[in-house]
Amino acid sequence: MNVLGINASPRKKGNSHHLMSLFMEGMHEKGYNTQILDAMQLNIKSCIGCGNCERKGDCIFDKDDFTTIFLPAVMKADIIVLASPVYFYGFPADLKALIDRVQVLWSRKYVLKLDEFKGRNRKGILLAVGATQGKDLFDGMKLTARYFFDAADICFTVDLCYRGVDQKGQMEKHPSGFSDIRKLVDSF
Repeated sequence: MNVLGINASPRKKGNSHHLMSLFMEGMHEKGYNTQILDAMQLNIKSCIGCGNCERKGDCIFDKDDFTTIFLPAVMKADIIVLASPVYFYGFPADLKALIDRVQVLWSRKYVLKLDEFKGRNRKGILLAVGATQGKDLFDGMKLTARYFFDAADICFTVDLCYRGVDQKGQMEKHPSGFSDIRKLVDSF
C-alpha cells in the first residue's frame, strides 16, 4: 500500500508537519510505502482555467512539478494525508495551487468519464492545526479537502483538527495528539 503525505506548512518542523510525521512513521512501521511531498518546495504554476483538461484530459503545463512529481504520486497513492495549518480559514497558497490543478482529475472523471481508479479503495485524511478557537475554523479546509479527494476518487475518511495551536512545538506537548495519531494508524 502506498501512502502519500502532503505537507502544506511553510514552517519547517512545525505543528502540522509533526502530526504528519507521526502518522507517516506509524504507516512505515506497518510496512506501507510512504512518500512525503512538501507543497512549498514544488515548482507549481497556477491553474489558468484554460479548459485544456476538459477537452484533452491533460494540463497545458506539462513540465512543472505538478505534472512530473505531484500528479504521479497522487495517482499511485492508496492513502493521502493532507497536513496543514489554517490560513484565513483555508489552506496555504502553495497547497491550494496544487489542489486547483487537480481540476485535471476532475475533468477526466466527470467530463471525459474516465475511470482511472476502478476497483481501488483510496482513503483521504486531513490533519490540521489552527491558532484560534473559532467553531468554524476548519470548515473551509474540510470542504476544500472533500472536493480535492472527490476529484481524485478518494474517500475522505477522517480529519483530526486541533484548535488553539500556534507556537512551534506545541503539538509535541498536546495531551491527545500522539494517541490520536496512533489510533488513526492502527485503524489501517
